[in-house]
Amino acid sequence: MPRWRCGAVGLTLLFVALVAGCAGVGRSDTAQLADFMRQERGWAGLSTHVATLPDNTPVTYSEGGPAAAPTLVLLHGYTGDRNHWNRVARELTPRWHLIVPDLPGHGETPLDDNASADGMSNTLIDFARALGLDDYTLVGHSMGGAVAELWALGQPDKTRGLVLIDAAGVYRNNPSPVMQAIARGENPLAVRSIADYDRLLSFAMARPPFIPDSIEHALALQAVAHRYAQSKILDNLLSVQNNLPASSFQMVLNGLRMPALIIWGAKDRIFDVRVTDELATGLADSRVVIFDDVGHTPIREAPRRTARAIDGFAGEVYGP
Repeated sequence: MPRWRCGAVGLTLLFVALVAGCAGVGRSDTAQLADFMRQERGWAGLSTHVATLPDNTPVTYSEGGPAAAPTLVLLHGYTGDRNHWNRVARELTPRWHLIVPDLPGHGETPLDDNASADGMSNTLIDFARALGLDDYTLVGHSMGGAVAELWALGQPDKTRGLVLIDAAGVYRNNPSPVMQAIARGENPLAVRSIADYDRLLSFAMARPPFIPDSIEHALALQAVAHRYAQSKILDNLLSVQNNLPASSFQMVLNGLRMPALIIWGAKDRIFDVRVTDELATGLADSRVVIFDDVGHTPIREAPRRTARAIDGFAGEVYGP
């Protein structure tokens, strides 16, 4: 395992710098958020790049870590962006080469015609080709987990390992509060307003990290600004949830033969922790890590523990 570099004094100084950078008089919420995330990416050892795909789609991504090291591709969830990985990335860049894209319809990557997870996986396969990636481990959170599964299914010879973190899927037994609400005709995942964003956070996290109020407000505004693209994505996700048999999802899992790590929050209110049994049964070679005090978003609620689990798994996949 790498030596973690997060001393209390260093974190305190970083926090002061971030808050000071966000306190400019008359500066917009968007500018404050951009500064905050820029500093957080710098702290994580990440730089920003844009890859242009053959169809001229631009994909914005973060990159960090030793270029010669094995590559981990980190995929965020619905309504997120590449910055959701910053605090996990901080722990991984000493040892691993990280590629962290904004998924289509999120962050700075536009949505193409296909808003499905399958369409996103195809876009990201083109993205990997554009970067010349031919050997990598895919790490996906929530919707990003579903995208990672489909990507791995399409590129099994290039996918060395797979990490699924509270991954979206069509499960036989998922009695979560969110799925119960959807069954009643409600949609707690839709974000059309700041109030909707706050409600979504309450479902997504059991122990949310501290973020200054101005930054949290800017994140809410950003989510609302993406509401049209993300409503298409959510419609596709719910269509799959409602129309794809769980047996078909199991067939996807059965096709994934590479080693897999399943990380889950025991307090996940979107995909109940008991679905990990279905994942572990469906995947050929998997192990499960449960965080008892965490909700749907371990990458933000418990970034260091999440990073340590990923690091240990990648160390096994690639060897010493």
